[in-house]
Amino acid sequence: MKTQQSLGTLSLMLITVGSVDSIRNLPAAALSGDSILLYFFVALTCFLLPTAVISIWFANRHQDGIYEWVTVGLGARKGFLAVWFQWMQNILIYPTLFSFIAGVSLFTLAPQLAENKYALFLIINALIWFLTWVNIKGIYLSVRLNTFCTIIGLIIPFLMILAMGIYSVLSGYHPEGWQASGGGHGGWSSLTAIILSLCGVEIAGVHSRESTAGAFTKAIILAVPVIFLTMLFGTLTIYRLIASAQLSLVNGIAQVVAIFFSKIHGRQFAGLFNLLIVIGCIGCANNWLIAPVKGLLFSMSHADKGERLLTRSPEKLLLIQAGCVSLLSTLFLLLPAINASYWLMLVLATQMYLLMYSLMFISAIRLQLSGKQPVQPMILFFSALGLLTVIVLMLVSFEPPSLIDSGSRLHYGLLMGLCLLFLSFASYWGREKWLNKRPIL
Repeated sequence: MKTQQSLGTLSLMLITVGSVDSIRNLPAAALSGDSILLYFFVALTCFLLPTAVISIWFANRHQDGIYEWVTVGLGARKGFLAVWFQWMQNILIYPTLFSFIAGVSLFTLAPQLAENKYALFLIINALIWFLTWVNIKGIYLSVRLNTFCTIIGLIIPFLMILAMGIYSVLSGYHPEGWQASGGGHGGWSSLTAIILSLCGVEIAGVHSRESTAGAFTKAIILAVPVIFLTMLFGTLTIYRLIASAQLSLVNGIAQVVAIFFSKIHGRQFAGLFNLLIVIGCIGCANNWLIAPVKGLLFSMSHADKGERLLTRSPEKLLLIQAGCVSLLSTLFLLLPAINASYWLMLVLATQMYLLMYSLMFISAIRLQLSGKQPVQPMILFFSALGLLTVIVLMLVSFEPPSLIDSGSRLHYGLLMGLCLLFLSFASYWGREKWLNKRPIL
């Protein structure tokens, strides 16, 4: 048996940055308008730093990721619930990821279809079922291919987008209709998109057991400023190059690319740049397709070692996951505008992640107050700050930004509330169906 090579600081940092940094989040974050700096500062101090600090604290003591972190403080049932929320977040984010891929592709190949709901719906379903089939057949991306996709689809495009921002500042370029209004276009609800763009720093915690001593801590310390600065300056670039009223959450990046290459008289390169982004996003999607499923199965087997799982392999869960993504993609057909559909799924995904984080923070607080170990004021402070931030964000996320055409606000609020309740209480069905046990809650 070959000895597994330990993951070092650089590997864990790349895993963290590659998992969190996402170009597709930039247009939604840009809805904050000229309040971008304020909202990013709030997100950094009240959310990103608390999640990073608590993740480091847990990873240094428990090496099996979010499931074990919640389990040690709140029990196996709540640990399962945390992984369930993480899986639900993954399901909800896939329609937005695939719609982004579809939007960039259509904007490049057939601009007249870029805002066509039916074209997006078909491409989303084609992608999710194709990648599901690939994973069921046992074909997966190697570490080398994942690294290639990260470089091609993340690092190079991000550097180019930052170059676009520098160009807009040096040239004094502003699009027609652009203005600094002195306030955010989406109110505090647009903070939701920024928070989602910073979620996931804990993801590399599942690799703590395979990493060298202290590597996770160093990786997070290095990754946090990289993630924060790239997302901040990338968002500022989108804001400077596209008037908010014309910004598409699906095609925003393609819009920026078209504007930039048009200004430098290099339109022929815009298609190539968009292709790089699409390749990177497809690689990311395939890489993430099975990870939460495996985490869910691990939590089940860990909690009920004597029970027979639905299956030893994740095929059925992958099919359920694909079916859920297909069902959610119908929102693109039901809501009045593509931006509204995109925003609804983005907010629901954020809420799922926030519920997971709330369990993580509560677990840390309970461990600190249990009396079994000395109280660490810094851990208690960041846990309480993170939990308070999660509660506030859950409340403000129900109001869509003013620039999002969501139809009736009452209809939108009811739809979001029903979706949130359904996803939260679906854990009852999941627990009984897969483990034949009583409900988790």
